Amino acid sequence: MIVRMNPSRQIVAYFDFDGTISRKDTLVPFLVFVVGKLRFTLALPKLIPIVIRYCLRMINNEAAKQATLTVLLKGYSKRQVEHKAKQFALTHLNKYINPVAYAKIEWHREHGHNLFLVSANLGIYLRHWANLHKLDQVIATELEIDAQQCLTGRLLTHNCYGKQKVERIQDFLTKNKLNFNYAYAYGNSAGDFEMLEYADEPYYVSGEMIEAWEGRNG
Repeated sequence: MIVRMNPSRQIVAYFDFDGTISRKDTLVPFLVFVVGKLRFTLALPKLIPIVIRYCLRMINNEAAKQATLTVLLKGYSKRQVEHKAKQFALTHLNKYINPVAYAKIEWHREHGHNLFLVSANLGIYLRHWANLHKLDQVIATELEIDAQQCLTGRLLTHNCYGKQKVERIQDFLTKNKLNFNYAYAYGNSAGDFEMLEYADEPYYVSGEMIEAWEGRNG
């Protein structure tokens, strides 16, 4: 866990990652980085049916993510994946970053605001990126680890998407006895709408455009 919280700072900014800070989804590039291009290609016959079932709305995004992770990561040691996650975060993630969104992170940092990364993607690599860029906390989707310190392929938490983002934020604030006076939020998709509605000052990110968000029907 990243711990840089300063209770005297009464303003917080919540940032989604994929499509907001980054220009594209980063989960697939991460998975390819961990397992290698060959294994990922060989796994496609098992992965394509998952994608089809998700597109047909037979399963939700959480079930699709867990099924994908089971196919690709089940049995990998936590140590091995942590090592790959750190490498990926330090050597690959920055090439996906949207400079306009990152400028907002810098602006909040300069003004002494708390910076939270709140993402449906995997905390195992986002924490390394957040540490590198001095964000205060990461709230993300976490992987289940068994007694042998290997990945089970299942999720330890719910997929941090939609209403789960707000529930996870509120749970973190309660457990850490934090109560901010004002909250900004930045997102780019339906998975961020609840977090945007939760914030005092929400912004919608679309490429190089960052605009005040006026609600789902705004």
